[in-house]
Amino acid sequence: MAELAITVSYAISALGLLAGVGIVYALMQSDRVEASRGKFAWLFIIPGFAAFSYILMAAEIGVVTVGGNEVYLFRYLDWIVTTPLLVGYVGYVAGAPRKWIIGVGAADALMISVGLAATLATGLATWIGFAISGGFHVVLLAILYVVFPRYARENRERYRLFKVLQNHVGLLWLAYPALWVASPAGLGYVSAVGTAMVIAYIDLVAKTPYVYFVWSDRACFAADPISADDAATDETIDADEAVTAAD
Repeated sequence: MAELAITVSYAISALGLLAGVGIVYALMQSDRVEASRGKFAWLFIIPGFAAFSYILMAAEIGVVTVGGNEVYLFRYLDWIVTTPLLVGYVGYVAGAPRKWIIGVGAADALMISVGLAATLATGLATWIGFAISGGFHVVLLAILYVVFPRYARENRERYRLFKVLQNHVGLLWLAYPALWVASPAGLGYVSAVGTAMVIAYIDLVAKTPYVYFVWSDRACFAADPISADDAATDETIDADEAVTAAD
């Protein structure tokens, strides 16, 4: 019964993530934005690879047992591939230099890789690995909340989308280390079934709404985005110039 609950949760998440693929496809087809300017093709990987991974996990492929706990390897492979893109795209929207985008992606990948090693370890090594992974998480958050905003303020047309993506990633990901501590890999307060179901839900919320937020604010990637306030200002300037010309 427990295995069935996990399988159903993973299958539902896969379907929800495939909806995210559809959203990115709509982004690519939109005539309101320049696809090359928004670099939307990278966004395909986020829900697409995650959906692929959840299909394999639902089929119980790539599952190993460590200390009596089942570890889904494709979950971590999914995170190593997709989460650096999630944080890196936040930097891209902010207009950050490539070195910081690569840096935040590297911190993320190291956080996940060391987290996997901690999950596969036992005893004291598990908690040492968790602490190191947590250190990379702190570095990631520092770049996300200290470095990226410096550049985002210079990209006024994208600032609103930046703040949405920044907080969606930064705040939601605080749940992962807390859940890991409570999971069977940590202190065991939450069952394997409960852990699997919560992670599947968080993963879905982390990825499909993310690409929807980009879709909903896609106008900021237009060649010459003009807000309502800008348009009103332009009309005022034109009116003033007309009056001056008449005088």
